[in-house]
Amino acid sequence: MFSRPIILISIIALISCNPDIDRDITTDLQVEGREVFRISLALEESYFLALQNLESYRNADTLSLPGCPDIQINEAERMVTLDFDVERECPSTFSVERKGKIHLQFLQTGTFERTTRMTYEDYQVKNFRIEGTREFRQLLNLNRRSEQFSDLLILDSFGSSSRISGDYDFTISFENGTVTAFEVTGRLNGRNITGRPLQMTPVSPKKYSIACIRSGQHLPFAGSETWQIFRTATMATAHNLNYESSTDCSNKAVINLSDGRQVIFEQ
Repeated sequence: MFSRPIILISIIALISCNPDIDRDITTDLQVEGREVFRISLALEESYFLALQNLESYRNADTLSLPGCPDIQINEAERMVTLDFDVERECPSTFSVERKGKIHLQFLQTGTFERTTRMTYEDYQVKNFRIEGTREFRQLLNLNRRSEQFSDLLILDSFGSSSRISGDYDFTISFENGTVTAFEVTGRLNGRNITGRPLQMTPVSPKKYSIACIRSGQHLPFAGSETWQIFRTATMATAHNLNYESSTDCSNKAVINLSDGRQVIFEQ
């Protein structure tokens, strides 16, 4: 009996700098891996913005925010609009290309509950668009948040979309009243770009450094998730998403595909 060798293919997908590598990802499983990364980045690139309060935006310097957007505040509606269409030299070491606007409305939704409602207006990150509304809730514990969203759309450059709904919990670390780090864990479900049902379950929390985010790097330095893509109602392939840290904040998303191959993404 002969044993088959196991071939591990590692594809470093530097999307912004290596479009030729990105074009080489052609098989179904590898396309699914790229979609998993796209959905994850779409959710996490605005976490920092959602975790700030209204007072923080009143005192914020536009150059201190990821993407260096123009900050517009409507005090009557307790609404902050971040305009990424304003051309400005941004001092971040790393940069994610953004276009459009994010609206953040700060609501008192209960006696002890505050909600930050995030909506997108013609908003694009890299080569994909995000459409929909997300809500981040805070109760008495300042170190905890929860997020819920339904039917959020992530559209690729051809207009094809992933549709997702999810529930997440945040644990936030503060120093002298300033957010320094946070952890995120949660679940999502929906359909992928081909119409197949998908589901994500956490393995370990995703951990983020504010220092890295301020430098323009939004990937977490730790965390693990399992993503299932259903072929039938009862049969699914599972891809494992793991994050690896780097001393210069150039963290990596490592996706172990269901067939044993590995795809590595950097922001």
